[in-house]
Amino acid sequence: MKPLNKLGEQKMEDGSVWELWERDGELSLQHDGLPCASSFTHGSEESMAEMATAPITRAAQPQIMIAGVGLGYGLAKAMDCLRREKARFIVAEPVAAVVEWNRQYSENAPLWADPRVQPEIAHAADLCRKRTGSLHAILLRHVHARCELSVADAQAYFNALKGGSLLAITVARRDKRLESTLMRAGFEISTTPVPASSRGKQQRMHILVLARRGRFVPFAERNK
Repeated sequence: MKPLNKLGEQKMEDGSVWELWERDGELSLQHDGLPCASSFTHGSEESMAEMATAPITRAAQPQIMIAGVGLGYGLAKAMDCLRREKARFIVAEPVAAVVEWNRQYSENAPLWADPRVQPEIAHAADLCRKRTGSLHAILLRHVHARCELSVADAQAYFNALKGGSLLAITVARRDKRLESTLMRAGFEISTTPVPASSRGKQQRMHILVLARRGRFVPFAERNK
């Protein structure tokens, strides 16, 4: 068996520990020993980015927020879907070490040199409280634990989105409490299963929650 190598460790003020591990070229990002992202399982992140950006591919200056970057696969897919020169990809990642590990070790490291990528060492909800109706989509990856989203944070996401735009969340399994929280904040909710990874013999599924702020008006109709 190939050796397991620790590439980095970050202890937080609350006592929790973030670590980055590598084995045979595969990376695993862990929080208190639990896997949060890996270079093997990221299919649901890519599906999330593709579905969240599909309605806005014609936007001239789309602004996307990545809430928790993981190992950068959601960011990479969103950038691939929105190849606009004036697109902006705001990466809200409260753990500075995770951003640095992405720059050093991730296969998506070259993305951080793109001037359209704007890293912010902060929680996404806190950033959203400073924005009103400015974001075209928010991508929130949360698949290895219950998504403890408060109504106040959900409302911050809601208020930061443009009308008809999406907050997309990946979770490991159907979470009716999360859906209820999002609906209380004003979102319209739909869910769909997506493959956790396109690799491996047995296909494991994640749930993609699509939370929409009101009706989407196609860009072709907006000037009529």
